[in-house]
Amino acid sequence: MKDYILKDKKLSILSKLIIIGMWILLSKIIDNEVIFPTIKSTFISLIDIVKNSDFLNIIISSLLRSLIGFLISLFLAIITGILSSVSKIIYNLMMPILNFLSSVPTMAIIILALIWLDSEYAPMFIGFIMVFPILYETVLKGILSVNSKIITMAQLYNVGKITVIKDIYIPSILLNLSLVFTSSLGINLKMVIAGEALSQPRFAIGSSLQLQKMYLNTSGVFAWIIIILLISKIFKFIVELIKRNLKINRWK
Repeated sequence: MKDYILKDKKLSILSKLIIIGMWILLSKIIDNEVIFPTIKSTFISLIDIVKNSDFLNIIISSLLRSLIGFLISLFLAIITGILSSVSKIIYNLMMPILNFLSSVPTMAIIILALIWLDSEYAPMFIGFIMVFPILYETVLKGILSVNSKIITMAQLYNVGKITVIKDIYIPSILLNLSLVFTSSLGINLKMVIAGEALSQPRFAIGSSLQLQKMYLNTSGVFAWIIIILLISKIFKFIVELIKRNLKINRWK
């Protein structure tokens, strides 16, 4: 097992070195900071961004929008997922809604959000719309995938409904959610930033990206991309930490 982990780490480091090497090579070949900046200019822009007095406000504001939208999605997905599992009517009502959300182009959702909502709330709505179907289907799958034989056995031994929910259904839901948590958080963050780039709230990563683009400061855009990647890595680390503390993997 240790050999596999060591090999994976080596491959990960190698992959990063290849990306850096390609970056250096392309920046030298293109030799145009507006089209493709150098690592040096990107690093300088990154320092300038971090030193900006509004940097923390920008990061915190975007993260709050992302987390609020995600938590609303998660809450509604759990409620509707549970209701759909026990009611055919709710299940059939949810199907066309999910099909609609899956079929409508992302840009159309962003445009509608900008028409309907304030610039502060539009990014949250966009993030919510994009991850809700994923979380709903995951919750529903977690409930429906519970082995019917286990439920029958619980009934035979007169196990209480609360115990069945607590020890069978909830672990199954959490296990399924843990498989999509990191990816759905990432999707939500990206969509919130996309919404911010168009709705232009005062403090927002998306607004900052749009500002860099307006000034043709490509190194600034690259610097913000690095910051977003770091945030995604931190999200992933926190999710893994929560999974370990809750011992979700023991339910596999």
